[in-house]
Amino acid sequence: MEFDQFILISKIVLPILIGIISAFSLVIPFKGIITRRPFLISNRWLLYLMFVAFFSITLLFLFFPLPSSFFLFKWFIPAISTGILVMLCFLLRGFSAYGVTDITFREALITTLKKLQLPYEETLSSMRLTSVEADLQVNINSWSESGMIRIKQPEHTSLLTQIVSEMNTHFRMSAIRSKLTPYILILITDVLILGGGVGFVIFLYKIA
Repeated sequence: MEFDQFILISKIVLPILIGIISAFSLVIPFKGIITRRPFLISNRWLLYLMFVAFFSITLLFLFFPLPSSFFLFKWFIPAISTGILVMLCFLLRGFSAYGVTDITFREALITTLKKLQLPYEETLSSMRLTSVEADLQVNINSWSESGMIRIKQPEHTSLLTQIVSEMNTHFRMSAIRSKLTPYILILITDVLILGGGVGFVIFLYKIA
């Protein structure tokens, strides 16, 4: 592929990619700012987004016009991208929580488990659901009002989805309000990333 053809394809692919990433990344801060309530969202969507981003970048890199002597280097990025995606498949299991503290999250989780009649044994960072032999793993960062919940046993993924659904209902019905600071910081970060992406696309249009 010639360099001019590569630039032409990049002009088409990159704006679409930036648009998809922006549409998803801006949903979280806008939802938090508008509703002022905590909520949980599946990490599956973020994993899909990462797959689209890495897959698109990998294809562009494979088509980048390099001499044949750079054959091994040309496959280095795809190999690294594949490794990162495999790692993300393990790291991004479960759901992410926004606008929560350790207190509000624990209150919502315990209320939900009682509502679903799921007896539990609580430890420092997990809850053992004794009736179904499942372990909920919880990690909350109160300073950023965010956290993550996942279930150790993959066969109980549907149960986790039910628990998260009830927790979202609890947050919508409760008087809990989230601080705006975390969402504003996320929004600023997203805008900076979006600006960098748009600037790169403009640069592509100017050099061709």
